[in-house]
Amino acid sequence: MAAAPRWDDPSQSRAQRAKKLRSANVRMRNSGAMLFGVGILLMTQGREMGKLLILGVLSIVIGTVLFLWGWKLIQMKK
Repeated sequence: MAAAPRWDDPSQSRAQRAKKLRSANVRMRNSGAMLFGVGILLMTQGREMGKLLILGVLSIVIGTVLFLWGWKLIQMKK
């Protein structure tokens, strides 16, 4: 049976792993902000079309959750 892949490389130093984790949390926060912006754009274009309006609201909600979750993880330094 093949060994499962390891996502955390134990050969790296603790500082390198912490740096990678922080950059992943920053990417999550930034993608949440971008998704929020895309949701605003979809809502402005979706006045005539209901599907774009629904997608806009959905992307705003998901973007807000990602942004706040990423921000919290950065503040907790995890």
